[in-house]
Amino acid sequence: MRLNLKKYNKIFFVGIGGISMSALALLVQNEGKVVLGSDLTISPLTKKLKKKGIKVFNKHKASNIKGCDLVVFSGAIPSENPEIKTAIQNNIPVIERSELLYLVSKQYKNVIAISGTHGKTTTTAMIAYIFMLCGLNPTVHIGGEFESINGNIKLGDKQFFITEACEFRDSFLTLKPTISVINNIEIEHLDYFKNFEKEKESFNKFAKQTKKICFVNSKYKNLLKGNKNIKTYGVSNSNSLYVRNVKRGADSKYSFDCYQGSNYIGNFKLNTYGKHNIENALAAISVCLEFGISYNVIYLGLKSFTNVKRRFEVVGLYKSCMMLHDYAHHPTEILNTIKTCKEVFKKKVVCIFQPHTYSRTKTLIDNFSKCFDGLDCLYLLKTYSARERFEYLGSADYLKDRILKSNPNFLIKGVYSKKEFIKTIKKENLYDCVLLFLGAGDIEKIPFKIAKRKDYFNKN
Repeated sequence: MRLNLKKYNKIFFVGIGGISMSALALLVQNEGKVVLGSDLTISPLTKKLKKKGIKVFNKHKASNIKGCDLVVFSGAIPSENPEIKTAIQNNIPVIERSELLYLVSKQYKNVIAISGTHGKTTTTAMIAYIFMLCGLNPTVHIGGEFESINGNIKLGDKQFFITEACEFRDSFLTLKPTISVINNIEIEHLDYFKNFEKEKESFNKFAKQTKKICFVNSKYKNLLKGNKNIKTYGVSNSNSLYVRNVKRGADSKYSFDCYQGSNYIGNFKLNTYGKHNIENALAAISVCLEFGISYNVIYLGLKSFTNVKRRFEVVGLYKSCMMLHDYAHHPTEILNTIKTCKEVFKKKVVCIFQPHTYSRTKTLIDNFSKCFDGLDCLYLLKTYSARERFEYLGSADYLKDRILKSNPNFLIKGVYSKKEFIKTIKKENLYDCVLLFLGAGDIEKIPFKIAKRKDYFNKN
């Protein structure tokens, strides 16, 4: 039975410091609720919540939920958590994050949900930015820190709710979007889905429960069966929206002509690096055109759009080496990021990679063993465990062995802890190369610890 959010006044968030949880906490607070929560990690997100008047406990204790009438938890929280156990024992309703996302989304006239194995955050940000540029006031829930909205949440009116829709644990199936996007469907989260067939079934359900149109990258349409509400975007003119004359400029950014059926929409110029962002842009264009946004606004939006943090972001200088970090943690994302780095900077690329979760590394080990080809050197950090226990077949040590088995001449160093890496890198003779930090864990902290000077590179 679905809850009525209006009935609850004091809501507790277990794991409130998560990127989605912190955004939802602010959304619910904006509805007039008393909000508090707990998180073991003190972070910029938890500090921001405190500044907004939300109490955040840094320990998980049963007493934290005293007086609360609803408890929300994220998928990363174990069932033995004392706050969850106490709530259940005292008949306080307990719901997962995605259920709250659905309850919040119900209040909006139009729900725009962006899904896919990759590109969700960038595409969500693109759509939100263009909507804001044309004078609309959407509410935005995004899985990253987006400068244009001052964080991961924008509180707008009730006309549009633009949100990421994550497939992990089928959380996106709680949503009933007006318009949706499926950027791509690749093998991922097999610790939950068990096999790719189950994952495809979930994306199929997501498409079917979209009320009006689900815009799908044409490369993956054949993975969806029996959906009558699908429109595709891609290269072929058989798609609802397609591209022609793709060009990479002197600044290494792409432009392309865009068509809708036989109608020429216009030429677009991206402000983001990487050919893969053309597909993200096509998804954004599809959604914006559906809501009547003009070519001129979309053109200006894509030309001036700056990406979310940790998406091909320049963070500083180490010796004479430029440092970038990127959230890429799936083999396809890693391949795209390395290719873009080589394409843009035309220098040696030294990559520092932190595998994210043992289960992902284990299930995608064949792809991980080959996705670093083209690098000049690779440093491996220990696997970021997140919610999981150690497993050798998902460890960075095993990944190193598999990479060398695939390519015995590959220059690979490690495996290191973060502290060990920092000590090691200071002894290396690095000159005029790119240091590329990849991973979805806490690797993002390292470049800021060794940077001489931040934001020195003009990204525009």
